[in-house]
Amino acid sequence: MPEPTGDVESELKSPDPAPAEAPGQSEELERTRESYLRLAADFENFKRRRAQEAQEQARYGAAGLLRAILPVLDNLERALGHLPDDASDGLAEGLRLTVRQLEEALRSEGVERIPAVGEPFDPRLHEAVATVPGQPAGQVVSEYLPGYRLHDRVVRAAQVAVGGGVSGDEAGAGDPGEGLFEGEPG
Repeated sequence: MPEPTGDVESELKSPDPAPAEAPGQSEELERTRESYLRLAADFENFKRRRAQEAQEQARYGAAGLLRAILPVLDNLERALGHLPDDASDGLAEGLRLTVRQLEEALRSEGVERIPAVGEPFDPRLHEAVATVPGQPAGQVVSEYLPGYRLHDRVVRAAQVAVGGGVSGDEAGAGDPGEGLFEGEPG
């Protein structure tokens, strides 16, 4: 290092030449830079995933509660089914009102009943629990348990009977579920 001369201006104007880079230092710097960029990208991906998960939790978080409430709604509807149509006492009217309010509350939260009877069988929406010979093949002919979806997700598939397409005499000894799905080997 040069000796100070006391002239500050001349010392500032002529600084020492830059030290030569150590061998491998630029490679280490580049590896550190690439590592930093990967870490920054990973962190951005993490933030995006967390935001998406939070959004899904807000939209579908009630699915567990819905699964717990649906059997209650099923039982209330079964109780309504046992009432005479002309029943107009306080209990009958209260039961009808309770079911209607519960259905409206569920609808307001994005819950909808899955259409079943008369619809083509869709394994994403329906669970076939029986086949009915002599009915149109692949069409839902009756519903045992209604299905529901929350927004666009199926919470519970409808349990249904599907038409077998042939009469009982023509069915023979074949598999009762045979031919439920198009393209399925028989």
